[in-house]
Amino acid sequence: MKKLLIAVAFVGLSFSGFAQEETEFKKELLNFVKLNTGSEDAISPYIDQMAAGLPDRNKEAFKSEIKAELDGMYSQLVDVYIENVPKEDLEKMIEFYQTPAGKSVLSATPQVLAKNISLTQGLMMKFQNIFQKYSAQ
Repeated sequence: MKKLLIAVAFVGLSFSGFAQEETEFKKELLNFVKLNTGSEDAISPYIDQMAAGLPDRNKEAFKSEIKAELDGMYSQLVDVYIENVPKEDLEKMIEFYQTPAGKSVLSATPQVLAKNISLTQGLMMKFQNIFQKYSAQ
């Protein structure tokens, strides 16, 4: 009986350690997602601009609710990464982004994403024109 209790306790501690390790990994991945998307920094001026049109009494509540929505999106992105990228690769990716080269890439990400959006919008307009050209024939 004593051996059984020791075995059960050992298994319980193993699962507890594994859960704690997974939680720590998710925290690291969440931090990476926040840095990699650059969303908060990119969206912040728009949020401030929108909040400027609100009564003072509602500004902080508005910003708080928007932040909660962003946090929800970040959590969903963590799950997307976990579902689609092997954990070992995610760990290597996180490790890379902690190097000077990785930090450089992360610091440029908001500008790259903004340019990417601009280029994509221009491309979509070109696609529309090409579509119209061929649909008229």
